[in-house]
Amino acid sequence: MPVICVAAGILCLIYFIVLLLYSGFTSAFYLVWLLMSAGFLLLGWLFRIRFFQHLPLPVRTGILLFVSVCFLFFLGVEGMILKGALTIPGEAQDYVIVLGAHVRASGPSRALALRLDRAYEYALENPDTIIIVSGGQGSNEPCTESSAMKQYLLEKGIADERVLEEPKSTNTRENLIFSGEMIPEGTSVGIISNGFHICRALHLAETLGYENASGIPAKSDLATQPTNLLREFFAVVKDFWLVR
Repeated sequence: MPVICVAAGILCLIYFIVLLLYSGFTSAFYLVWLLMSAGFLLLGWLFRIRFFQHLPLPVRTGILLFVSVCFLFFLGVEGMILKGALTIPGEAQDYVIVLGAHVRASGPSRALALRLDRAYEYALENPDTIIIVSGGQGSNEPCTESSAMKQYLLEKGIADERVLEEPKSTNTRENLIFSGEMIPEGTSVGIISNGFHICRALHLAETLGYENASGIPAKSDLATQPTNLLREFFAVVKDFWLVR
């Protein structure tokens, strides 16, 4: 067990370094991998000194049960997230909302570019669909996400009149609120985001009054997929149990 914990700690540290080299420090959440690395190494040391063997049996049993329940809960939530990522889009939608993500000086981040590529494919497959690109400007972004998103699609050849901008939102909930104000009642709506994000986006859409919103998963960036899945776990727990 000490060897497994130490190996896990080293892997978390290596992955943190890979994230920095791959995309830079674009999210404070990346620090969780440092914390996990330290936690695994500490746990390995505690196993090495046989700390848990000196605890009373009821305490050890309680710790084991607590860890087991937490692990099963984590697996259950991640299963929901992965199920959302496998959503198969239904019939052509009147409108699709492309949820924003980080924009750099050079243009959309990798995750956002994948969403926009999916929107481009969908627009070609469904020539009557109107695209709403949604996202405001963060403190570390050179422009609104929506303007960068629209420019990306226009450069790919999508007609200007088919792309509407929603430039005020700062999170997924606001993406859906402000975009919804641009959509006529009685029309069908699809939501485009990276696969890991679809489960939560659809839940938020339901709580906001969207009727039968359809998820349209885009590909996810493989290098950042572990951190996205981990971060989405906490986001799903917050939105499903705290947002009604």
